[in-house]
Amino acid sequence: MAMGQNLFEELHYKKQQLVALINKAVKYHWIDSDREKQLLDKIENDTLTIGVIGQMKCGKSTFLNSFVFENDILPSATTPMTAALSVITYGEKEKIVAEFYTKDEWVEQKMMAARSLDEVRGNTLEESKIKAAMELVEKANKLGTSLESFLGKTQDDSFSNLIEYVGADGKYISITKSVTIYYPKEYLKGVQIVDTPGFNDPVVSREERTKAFLNKADVVLLMLYAGRPFDATDRDILFQNVRKCGIGKVLIGINKYDIPYENGETEDEIKEYVRKEINKACEECNEESLKEILKQAEPVTLSAEMALLSELSMTKISSNEAYDHAWKRACNVFEISSQPQMREKSHINDLSLAIKRMIETEKSSILFQKPLNAIKAIGNEKLAEIDNSITICKNLIGDLNKPDDELQEKEENLDRAERRLLKKIDSLGDDIDAEFRDIIRKGRNNMEDEVDATCRSMLAIVGNWGKFSNVDSIIPKLDAEKQKLVTRTLKREVEALSDMARSKVKDCLAEFLSNVEDILFSNIPDFDSRDFLKSVSNEIQMELRNEDMFTFDNSSDDEDEFSWGNFIGECLFNFLNGYSFGALGFVTRAFTHGDTQKELEVHINSISGNFDPMPFLESLYVNKENIIESVKQKILVELINPMQQQIDDIRTKFKDKKKALEDAQEKLKTLEREKQELNIQVNEINQISF
Repeated sequence: MAMGQNLFEELHYKKQQLVALINKAVKYHWIDSDREKQLLDKIENDTLTIGVIGQMKCGKSTFLNSFVFENDILPSATTPMTAALSVITYGEKEKIVAEFYTKDEWVEQKMMAARSLDEVRGNTLEESKIKAAMELVEKANKLGTSLESFLGKTQDDSFSNLIEYVGADGKYISITKSVTIYYPKEYLKGVQIVDTPGFNDPVVSREERTKAFLNKADVVLLMLYAGRPFDATDRDILFQNVRKCGIGKVLIGINKYDIPYENGETEDEIKEYVRKEINKACEECNEESLKEILKQAEPVTLSAEMALLSELSMTKISSNEAYDHAWKRACNVFEISSQPQMREKSHINDLSLAIKRMIETEKSSILFQKPLNAIKAIGNEKLAEIDNSITICKNLIGDLNKPDDELQEKEENLDRAERRLLKKIDSLGDDIDAEFRDIIRKGRNNMEDEVDATCRSMLAIVGNWGKFSNVDSIIPKLDAEKQKLVTRTLKREVEALSDMARSKVKDCLAEFLSNVEDILFSNIPDFDSRDFLKSVSNEIQMELRNEDMFTFDNSSDDEDEFSWGNFIGECLFNFLNGYSFGALGFVTRAFTHGDTQKELEVHINSISGNFDPMPFLESLYVNKENIIESVKQKILVELINPMQQQIDDIRTKFKDKKKALEDAQEKLKTLEREKQELNIQVNEINQISF
């Protein structure tokens, strides 16, 4: 099956559905042009980022050729560090844009190449950086005196020259920092596939660029080679580098599984070996956060080469000696004879499904479900409004038929109902306040405990810092602990507190509406309140689903500006800025080991001492006020008050009751026709789901 029928095409189809939905909402006059533009801009500009990592020879290029291009576009890199960071995305025309090193970065590269391997003997990461720098400086000789003219610039080029920037012997490979590949496939709109060359980059800026991409990635795929899965290099990539990026989601692909399979190993044996090696590495480094991530990362065996063979034309396969040999070998190993069978045995669809599930967990609720829910909420609100208008109109017809004494009695009952409802609304506010106080107390205790635990871990790292070790050896570990706290531990705590708050509000609301039903039944016996109160409950709960329980600014209409962003922006500002260990001045100052150790400890203790989540947690009360205002609006302003106004109008405005009755009956017919049409629209919208 072509990739067009898989993950990216499906995501693109969902975006098209959402655009069609927005167009319908405009057609139905549910949203105005400003809201339409806001939603469409969100869909157009939102980016899905998939980072692909792994060591050389693991088959990343072949995988990307199958997964993205369905053709043999990318050349296979042959040596470490000769492949630049590549970003694949949509473009109206095929082209590439290369970014070259700056002059300062090239000087840094030459300084790295000039270092002696003897001074870092035994440090594999530093050794590989020096060797890679030597290799690239040597390759730069082919540019001769023109090299300086490229530094610090970007260069557009034709797609056919891609190999000159990413190929091992490419003309510009020595000075290329990154390459953006623009490809005219509709399903790549809003998608970035990031092919990372490695973490042990001799130029720090390129390594940091890799980390920045991976830190924002919706999915990170670690590609292993089945012939030697999860060896020492793979462990370094995962535990020494991925861990520092604050990545909270990792998928593991075991590529070229057909090789050990041909030698008698089963897929289960291959996956079990990788699981054991990962678990062993987790225990050796005592890395709890990665253990948690990797528990959910079920390894997927695949053959990217077989997947690509299932997509190329048979003419191209038979005319290429390497492809023809690979085709015949795979057919023989798996006893197959067709491209659909080749596709199935490649397991590329299994990996696509795993990526899709992770995207749905991390992204779809924001990109698709929130706008869908918002539009559905508008339709439901309009339906509730027209139901309310019909109710008021029916009441008017009933009141116009009442004698004066019955009208007087109803007026008194409505006044009594209003007073009782106001008391119940006050009680609802008190009940929600009590629940929220408990949630805030628990949240504060849990968050402070988590911060204290992280600080203890950091103090232990500092305490175990060897006297003869460079401070640079522990700074990444400290920053990794801080990043884990911010991006995972506290984030999950906030999500749990939000779910708890919604649940408590739902319980309070159910009890409140039950009391309201009793009040309405005893005071307005001719009014059927069940459907009305059900719609009130549904509307408020829909509002809760679409709003964040914790927020500093409820005025924003940005669908992607959710509470966690506010939390980081307001409560953890110091964690992301002033408390970033890598940016601390003392790292570069000349302290003795003991002085530096003490300053680190003071700095860590200040994190714990200064952490105050209360401004964020107390923003929960904003939602309480919104809920109470919404209840007052729906029950008093939209139901009771219009009924009271009607009675007053009958007495003072309707001189001709017969004519008023005829007008009300005609209005009721119009409203019922409008409701019928609106029901068709709402049902049409509600059938759409993602």
